[in-house]
Amino acid sequence: MDLYISPTSPPCNAVLLVARALKLKLNVKEVNVRAGETKTPEFLKMNPQHTVPTLDDYGFYLWESRAIMIYLVNKYGRRDDPLYPRDAKLRAMVESRLYFDATTLYPALSKCYYPVFMGTQTEPNPEDYKKVQEAFDIMDKFVENTEFMAGNKFSIADICLLVTVSSIVQLQFDLSPYQRVSAWFNRAKEICPGYDDILMKSFSVVKELYGKNLKGVSPDT
Repeated sequence: MDLYISPTSPPCNAVLLVARALKLKLNVKEVNVRAGETKTPEFLKMNPQHTVPTLDDYGFYLWESRAIMIYLVNKYGRRDDPLYPRDAKLRAMVESRLYFDATTLYPALSKCYYPVFMGTQTEPNPEDYKKVQEAFDIMDKFVENTEFMAGNKFSIADICLLVTVSSIVQLQFDLSPYQRVSAWFNRAKEICPGYDDILMKSFSVVKELYGKNLKGVSPDT
């Protein structure tokens, strides 16, 4: 399988972590989104939305990171894989957390931090930062009575949210007021296969660029 990614993209890294958890070998192809490499005729034939990650499973094309994660577990996971369990209620809970990431937490991250990352702002907007805090208030309740985000077993919901939370923490967000999320964060990092080697390289690039722009220094200096 070919997986087209941008190495600093949290959704791309979430898919890579799921593949690692499933012990899948992917042919990873890095593309430069800003240079237009996802808008070539060849790429658009696979994915008319020209987004990453994009999966090519021997001619079956799929994009949207959360859909890819579900597909990989459904096709290559165990019969009742805890990563995406068969039980209707547990599966619905996993999907609920994936949607939370897609509609609430990750958009809050993007709106608050990406303008600084891209160099169009030198600090996060206070109102946007408040939205991130509100998302963490909600997430703190998710793990009020469970060890993980969708119950007591590690799932793709944890992987998805772990990558987003890790990204926010790298961008100088203080996790300490959210004690339950902080405890979950430490548990999830410890058991997530590939966390250090897949994410740390990506984070080093993001953190350096964010820090330069946060100080009002051009990334080219």
